[in-house]
Amino acid sequence: MAGPACLSPKLALMAPVSVLDVSAPPDTARVVFVRESSPCDGGEAFRLVDEGARFLGDSAPASKFTVRLPAGRHAFFAWQPSGDLPPDQFPFVNQVGAVEADLAPAHVYYVTIVIANDRFGIRKTCSNYQWLALRLVDPGNPDMKRTFADAQAWVPDTAAGQRVVDGDRDEVIRHIELGKRKLRGGGFQ
Repeated sequence: MAGPACLSPKLALMAPVSVLDVSAPPDTARVVFVRESSPCDGGEAFRLVDEGARFLGDSAPASKFTVRLPAGRHAFFAWQPSGDLPPDQFPFVNQVGAVEADLAPAHVYYVTIVIANDRFGIRKTCSNYQWLALRLVDPGNPDMKRTFADAQAWVPDTAAGQRVVDGDRDEVIRHIELGKRKLRGGGFQ
């Protein structure tokens, strides 16, 4: 498990914390993002934004963080900022993880960030590329409990993260559009 002493420059937009607040705020929803550690994981941080290109956080292997969001329908998108296949060479590849959820106030939701390389796993080996999936999960599931317990807690620097997202707006919008395509069932991998 990566701890504060192993802080990578790739997590410059996140700060380690000892305790993660997973309480349900009365007026908003809380979403807990949890990334498991995987043998197929290259260790790169994945960027997470919502449907409005709002920076939510960067997720390293075995990490967790939370965000508060207004009630309503939301979509979340994740990708590796430095690891996409070139879209001009691979126009039919979609490496963006995406999930939608209807959020209610005073509720807590859990989303896992997983590497889904096993789609190509006839040989049971890992792909050289990061194929992401976001999934709403039950926090009471034993696997989820274990993943959550093993993950290092982080808090996003939302102001710095939003500046990075705004500075890379064209790429962020491209990834959101790829994620929306996946949500509509037209995503390809």
